[in-house]
Amino acid sequence: MPRVAFKTTLMACCAAVSVIAVIAAPVHAQTASMAFRIEGQPLDQALIEFARAADVQVLFTPELVRGKRAGAVSGTLSPREALATLLNGTGVGIRSVSADGRTFSLGATDVAGAEPEVVVVTALKRTAAIAKVPAAVVAINGTDIRERGIVGADGLVDEIPGVSINYSTGGTGYGLLSIRGIGGADDYKPNGSPSVALHVDGIYQTSNAYVGMPLFDLERIEVLKGPQGTLYGRNTTAGVINAITRGPSEAFEGYADVRAGNFDYTRFETAFGGKVSENFGVRLAVMAENGGGFMNGEGAGTLAGFRPTVGGIVQTQVPAVTDPGKREGFGDKDMVAARATFSFDFTPQTNLTVKAFASRDRGDSRQYDRLEKALDNTQFNAGENADPYSFYSQKYFTHAYDIRGLSGTLTHRVKENLNFTVVGGVQSTDRTDGGNGDGSPYPGYEYAFDEKLSQASLEMRLSDDNGGKFDWIVGAFYLTDSADFDSTWTSFTVRSVYDNNHKQRRNSFAVFGQADYNVTEKLRLSGGLRFTRDTVDYKGQNIDHNPWGISIYNSTFATVSGFSWDRDFEDDNLSGRLTAQYFVNDNFNLFASASTGYRGGGFDGTSIMTLEETYPFESETVTAYEAGARWYKGRFRASLDVFSYKFKNLQATTRLANDTNGRTNVGKAETSGVDLAVGVRLFDGQTQKLDLDLSAAFLDSEITEYISRRAADVAATVGDPLPGAPDVTANLSLKHQVAFTGGWYLTSRLTVAHHGEESNRLNALPNNTAEPYTLTNVHVELASPASWSVYAFGKNVTDEVYFPELNGAARLVGAPATYGVGLRYRF
Repeated sequence: MPRVAFKTTLMACCAAVSVIAVIAAPVHAQTASMAFRIEGQPLDQALIEFARAADVQVLFTPELVRGKRAGAVSGTLSPREALATLLNGTGVGIRSVSADGRTFSLGATDVAGAEPEVVVVTALKRTAAIAKVPAAVVAINGTDIRERGIVGADGLVDEIPGVSINYSTGGTGYGLLSIRGIGGADDYKPNGSPSVALHVDGIYQTSNAYVGMPLFDLERIEVLKGPQGTLYGRNTTAGVINAITRGPSEAFEGYADVRAGNFDYTRFETAFGGKVSENFGVRLAVMAENGGGFMNGEGAGTLAGFRPTVGGIVQTQVPAVTDPGKREGFGDKDMVAARATFSFDFTPQTNLTVKAFASRDRGDSRQYDRLEKALDNTQFNAGENADPYSFYSQKYFTHAYDIRGLSGTLTHRVKENLNFTVVGGVQSTDRTDGGNGDGSPYPGYEYAFDEKLSQASLEMRLSDDNGGKFDWIVGAFYLTDSADFDSTWTSFTVRSVYDNNHKQRRNSFAVFGQADYNVTEKLRLSGGLRFTRDTVDYKGQNIDHNPWGISIYNSTFATVSGFSWDRDFEDDNLSGRLTAQYFVNDNFNLFASASTGYRGGGFDGTSIMTLEETYPFESETVTAYEAGARWYKGRFRASLDVFSYKFKNLQATTRLANDTNGRTNVGKAETSGVDLAVGVRLFDGQTQKLDLDLSAAFLDSEITEYISRRAADVAATVGDPLPGAPDVTANLSLKHQVAFTGGWYLTSRLTVAHHGEESNRLNALPNNTAEPYTLTNVHVELASPASWSVYAFGKNVTDEVYFPELNGAARLVGAPATYGVGLRYRF
């Protein structure tokens, strides 16, 4: 497209009403799609930038846009689609379009504009309207993230059907995300290979340790469901979560947001920035979160002063169970995080964005409750009552998580339709945590974890992906990460204190490519391959300290303590994907795909008690089939996905030959199901609108083969569902907006989420299977014409008692009704 001159002209209309016209010389019809990249910014500036990019004229009055903010536009769209996206949520809409499609007239509409939102994602490493992506993708924009109260990846549970989390016995700081039933059997320790690949600004987070990292000042979150072995590589057998943070806008702007709620909860967030010069922009974001603990500690109860007995003799050399006293509101957050983003436009074709990030978390480690004494008559029970929000413990465990990172993205347009991208980052983490997984003061297996993690990654891509007859992308990826982690266990059961000291170094290299061929205007075929080479080195030692002289470690674990190991693991994998997509018309398309992927093999990172547990296990592989349909037209949008997966070399923890627990390849599994999403504008008036969004996931998972030395475990496990695989999950959202005179408007959102029954482990007993639950959340916000708004929120407003996880007699209790108010100011 030739570059032409642009100008902004002030035009006079009747009755002395000023009209601004952003004019570009017309050079081509405005029905074809083109690439847009417009940051969120004040609406008047965004319209100028849009007109320049699209070579069109846009007419509007100054009063119409004053004090309003445009959303970001990114992707290959028609000018009308791009303008509708830019105007979404502003109260401004497209009133008319000239016959030649070169002049757009704007006017006041309802509070969010009559045009449907065109959601643009980068899920497949290119910008595209979500309705045209041949994969199951869910995108949540920054406004919805804030209104739904999502502050981390774990907050996607109950907001996106099919997403779940399992904490297993590693405590609430060690979450295992699952999507479509895959991931709940992962290793909770930091050296494992998660099935869900979490990315933040394009940087892969190598460990489950990052599930709880804070996410704030977000542009959007994208969730890809199902294996993504071609473009994303290993450890994506469940899917991918992409969190995209905001960058500098063209003009200076920002916001401050403060909220407070019950249980002494407070949260503050602010971000601001813009262009410092023509070629340099900065954005700073800060977040602090405190309080919110809803559990009440009752101390050690009847177990205060307890010591183990051997042969009827109390072992007085063993420290007695201590009583820490009572404590209200346990589980408080204590977190602060900051991010600085710098954008350098070296030339019109070359941009470098650098992000520096750090967070500090000193919160309470949320504790498990235990069944009441009448239902749990064991030595572990310290006198529990029926109140699920009270617990007994000999310690009130806290944690310390520190994360630091630096990442950069370089984009360069080599020539028309040829783009070069480099994404790289380094990150380090220190974590200490502790707990007692049985929800009791009795130190049966009380743990203390000390971990140091680091990672560095680099990806380079060359692509021609602007919607031509033949589009393609090729790239290379390198990752190195390390985990040094010590696990100290205090056990009255083993009558000792013992350590596992681990050091793991891992390197992964991959090359990949994908090509899209538009056979006709309606049929598109895609194919891709990815080759990966993994190497892992794993060293460690096991030490039984026997501080009290009564250790039964060797007899308990049928081994001899004081051993060390030094193991290596290497693996190659070739994954691929084939996709066919058929566009029935501009609003309706169908696709079908077949793909393969894998979860990297490696080593157990939990409690290494015997040498047998130190041997590597093989990579887990998946073969996936999926078909889907997309229908987006006017006020209505719908998507349907049907999928079927088969897994081999399933990785899980089982009984090994020496009767201890260890991770290995335990067999095969299958999952199948349906994802459904429907969105419709139920009412669209001059001053009001009402939107309904309904999504649901139906899942059937089954372990088809199980390998174990225990015949009873095999019989009990084959045919069971996978851990973290609820049969039904659903989310219903109603959002109402009404505009008042003078520029005021009110937004109300009601969300109802249902989470089906799920277990937290293989060969689960009934006391490891959590019951279904349904949560109701609300958010109400009144916005003024002066750029400030006040809001109120409530979660689980029906105060339902629910347990996201059961671990025998120990229970992880969900939050009761929480509510609060907030104030937000935009500038």
